[in-house]
Amino acid sequence: ATMSNRLKGCVVLVSRPRNRAASLTAKIKDEGGRVVLAPMIGTKRARDQKQFSVLIDRLSDYTSVIFISRTAVEFGVEQIKRQNQALDQLSIYAIGSGSATELKERGFSNVQTPHSEFSSEGLLKLDELQATSVGGTKILIVRGAGGREHLGETLVSRGAEVDYCEIYERFMPDVCITDALSNAGVAVPDIGIFTSLEGATNFVNKIRAEGLNLLFEMPVLVVGARMANEVAKLGFFKAPLIAENPNDANVIGVLVKWATGKL
Repeated sequence: ATMSNRLKGCVVLVSRPRNRAASLTAKIKDEGGRVVLAPMIGTKRARDQKQFSVLIDRLSDYTSVIFISRTAVEFGVEQIKRQNQALDQLSIYAIGSGSATELKERGFSNVQTPHSEFSSEGLLKLDELQATSVGGTKILIVRGAGGREHLGETLVSRGAEVDYCEIYERFMPDVCITDALSNAGVAVPDIGIFTSLEGATNFVNKIRAEGLNLLFEMPVLVVGARMANEVAKLGFFKAPLIAENPNDANVIGVLVKWATGKL
């Protein structure tokens, strides 16, 4: 990466899971910024393995499979291989560019993603998922336990049969924000990045519990308009900055515009 100092002196709080934060953290540092890492979501394989292994054994019954996140790809593809199943005959969909990249890195080239809006809503706009195409088909949605129902419900209303393969669980990591800030020698970071609503909600619960109400003054950067609307209700003083897409390039682009006064 080219070293530049567009984020010089800027302290950025990154809330991504630890195993997902490395490349974003490196890019912020390349731009001269400092990072406070406070992972607000952890993931692990779902405890109820019978639930997902039964569905994966019947993978060949499905017409399409939809991966909701990079973590869904990671755990899902691993489990599919473990059970000697294959995705060759299925149409493969990914909600975001991160999950699509993750699939391509695992050798799946023919992955369909939303054209612009990287969300359930964006995916549902694809021609291939309209009622004329999905009526009478079987679709498997690979996701974490307890995800949003909007995608599945809409596909059912369009005539598809939908099953949820809940392959992983999310949990709140044991992170002390007070410690993370004092280790960095910072009272309030200049900006916080949240790429999931759950991460932002966990953060707010945590700063309340730790008595860090000063952090509500911190500007926040989120992904997409839907998330911005929800995050605005959590109590931050400033309206969230919005990146259209959670990939690093997009997030850094918005950060740099903000830091250089172009927003």
